Amino acid sequence: MASDGCQPVDWAGKGGFTHLMHHPGFMQTENYGSARHGHSGAHAHEEEEASSSGRGDRTGVWNGPAPRGYSAQPMHAQDESAAADAAAKPVNDPPHVILPGSTHMPLIGLGTYKLQSPGSVKAALEIGYRHIDCASVYANEAVVGEGLKDFIAAGGRAELFITSKVWNDAHRPAELRKSVEQSVSELGCSYLDLCLVHWPDAFKPGSEEPDTEVTLQQTWQAMESLVDDGLVRHIGVSNYSLRQVEETLSYARIKPVVNQVELHPLLAQRKLVGVCLRNGVHSVAYSPLGHTGPDSDVMAAAAEVAAEVGKTPAQVLLKWNVQRGVAVIPKASSEPHLRENFEGLFNWRLTWDQKAKLDALDRGQRFVTSSWHTWEDPEEGGAAKPSLVL
Repeated sequence: MASDGCQPVDWAGKGGFTHLMHHPGFMQTENYGSARHGHSGAHAHEEEEASSSGRGDRTGVWNGPAPRGYSAQPMHAQDESAAADAAAKPVNDPPHVILPGSTHMPLIGLGTYKLQSPGSVKAALEIGYRHIDCASVYANEAVVGEGLKDFIAAGGRAELFITSKVWNDAHRPAELRKSVEQSVSELGCSYLDLCLVHWPDAFKPGSEEPDTEVTLQQTWQAMESLVDDGLVRHIGVSNYSLRQVEETLSYARIKPVVNQVELHPLLAQRKLVGVCLRNGVHSVAYSPLGHTGPDSDVMAAAAEVAAEVGKTPAQVLLKWNVQRGVAVIPKASSEPHLRENFEGLFNWRLTWDQKAKLDALDRGQRFVTSSWHTWEDPEEGGAAKPSLVL
């Protein structure tokens, strides 16, 4: 007989639906409800492990900490013991996310902005980097290609994940194809694994004058034709707001798989990251170290956490993004910095409290801005905040 609400439901106490507030096991389930009431411990770490290893929910907001306005109570002694046991377990997180077609996009890549030496690319490949992020506007793709040449000639092309971006003055279909063909030629890579629209701002060819004769939809259709012709494997966007991503998804025949944006603890962009991922659009973080001068808030917080985990501040900041499933493309040219950013990134994790300490720095602060781009309200797109609705 079906439950009429006056007797216990059949599944009570049998597992299942533990995320629902009225389930008997709700307070033992690691969710925002338990975080609000200070319930943490071994199960929390199991959930966190599942999330970080790709078996859990990578939504861009972690399995914790609790939303702003709530704070968990201190751990009980037995919970602290369980947390220590969980922290001692070996960690082997996946170093990539999977795009459509089973393409593996490495979570750590080499940013090539202002890179001047092929030797830096060669050193990165020797260390183990396989994700190389480029752009036509960097005006150094021939240099990067020189660094890639020997590796590709030895049969290593299939191991690489190479990204390039179409600049603002190449939004018109004919100019866009010409730009991508030039990038592929200079990089010497036969095809791009990922091609991005660099900014949602169109310039007339060869200028910085706004181009009103081409729409973002027309530009996207030209990007789709690159996939059709085998010139690129995947396409995406960069510096798009959530509203612009959703608009692209509404008319795309081939969906964007990436939105590359500025992401670090001072600019967490949780809604953008989370909603995009639920729509199949992965985030890639440029400038993942933010402003890391000695007087910066982010560096001070990262240094404090770094002392706890025995890592460098840069490693802590990179891990903050990677642990929520966001790929990072830090710039580096010297071998010590290349190794610091890459080695051992997937065999340790930040704890709940360490993540919360970095999360608390979020204030929407950007370091990459331009006079010709206007940033949209971060609340545009997705579900509206209740406070705005009411």
